[in-house]
Amino acid sequence: MINFRKIFTLQIVILTIFSANISAQHRGDNLSFQGLSTQNEYGVRVSSMGGAGVSLLGDLSAIFYNPAGLTGIKSLQVSVSANSSNFGWRENQDYRPNRLFATLPFYLEGLYIPDPADDGVFDHERLWTDDQQIDSSYVVTDPKLGLDPFSEEAADWKHDISNFSVSDISVAMPFELEGNNFVVGLGYHQSISIEDFDRNDTYLDPHIGYFGYGEIGKVNGVDTLDVNWYKFLREKSGSVNSINFALGYEVMKEINVGVGFKYFWGNSDDKQALDHFGKFSLIDENRFKFYHKNQLLQSSGSSDYSYMKMNIGALVNLEKITFGINIDLPYTITRDWSYSTTLTDSNGTVNSSTSGSDELSIPIGFSAGLTFLPVDNFSLSLAIENKQFADAEFSLANNDSTHRNWSNQLIFRVGTEYEAIPGLYLRAGYKLIPEVFIPDGAAIKDEGPTAKSYSFGAGYDLFMGTINVAYEIRELRYYDSYYSNTNYVTQSYENISFGYTIKF
Repeated sequence: MINFRKIFTLQIVILTIFSANISAQHRGDNLSFQGLSTQNEYGVRVSSMGGAGVSLLGDLSAIFYNPAGLTGIKSLQVSVSANSSNFGWRENQDYRPNRLFATLPFYLEGLYIPDPADDGVFDHERLWTDDQQIDSSYVVTDPKLGLDPFSEEAADWKHDISNFSVSDISVAMPFELEGNNFVVGLGYHQSISIEDFDRNDTYLDPHIGYFGYGEIGKVNGVDTLDVNWYKFLREKSGSVNSINFALGYEVMKEINVGVGFKYFWGNSDDKQALDHFGKFSLIDENRFKFYHKNQLLQSSGSSDYSYMKMNIGALVNLEKITFGINIDLPYTITRDWSYSTTLTDSNGTVNSSTSGSDELSIPIGFSAGLTFLPVDNFSLSLAIENKQFADAEFSLANNDSTHRNWSNQLIFRVGTEYEAIPGLYLRAGYKLIPEVFIPDGAAIKDEGPTAKSYSFGAGYDLFMGTINVAYEIRELRYYDSYYSNTNYVTQSYENISFGYTIKF
């Protein structure tokens, strides 16, 4: 027999917890468009140069970066590349004792593990009095001191994902039409690796150490404030691929233009869990009780993504310097999702299914750069990429009044290439990639934390083409700051890519 009461309860819990509370706390956002803000670099050569490809002439990467750069290709070229990547996350939640509820951080820090048998007992009634400990089972572990808060040794948890994939397959061919020089390019690209992970072992509702989620009144010994303690987990894994068409046209020897069309499609496996671990009942100053809870809300399913983009580019090629610009026209990403949800508590398990379609409309963006040849066999490339994500518009199937928009991205890139001996190329790159979210408690409210990337690579002319290899290491460090605690977060990325380009 169908238990309608349980089904109704599940629907209410999903709406009130997943739609309202989780979105309200930034380190615990609902499943949405996470993982789509940063695209993979195109081509092994440009990857080793920090992605500074908007002003490169005659490279297949122009199919993606700037179609005007195709005009430097003088013969049929075919390229295939693959990459092996590792994504890592870790976090150190550092809770600080305060004169109010001085021992409560012991629970949240994991220094004291409460026994269910002690549920509902005042915490202070189990502590020391007159130099004697009332309850010998109240054991608090000594904290680790002197560690770099961002280090692996200080981390409360770590999570890693590795994958291997064919990243690029591309071809370009020059042709002449009524005396005009053109180059057409076509390429497959794994444009985005959707690897998103968020874990918060001390999600509090209400959050007593931060006014960003609403003002909390001070307890006075009469009214009790219940603070629910959840453990949150969100994970997305998948990819977005693209078919890229580009056409370059040589207006004159020094001026080239181009146009590109891209179709993107992909999917991700999505998971989200909210474990109601316990509840604090705050009475007055250092008087509180703790109760264990047993309720687990889990959602799992998939998201399908699709969208189209069009870009136009121009390139001015002078004797020692080349200028390039690329403009991405506005586009809209569609996410069709379907999830199965389960609510498990002491009364059993209830299942439910939900689905919907979300849209993210992104305004016009641009990238610009230059390549400088100060001496023979050496080049220096600079590029900036401006994405106006702050003006993007979200249209979500579920009404979420606490949803936060993204912030702008201004990506800076620099790359070098040196032909050490004929046919041997050494490359290096550096880039700064701002994130699209603002950490809690951040002093700057309109700019996300910045990841730093270092890359190295080499190329060698072999047979009819060039074999290329590149290595990139990227790290993002930031912290969420509250009155009660600081969450030190590290995200890392390592990638080895290799490929071969044939020139006929």
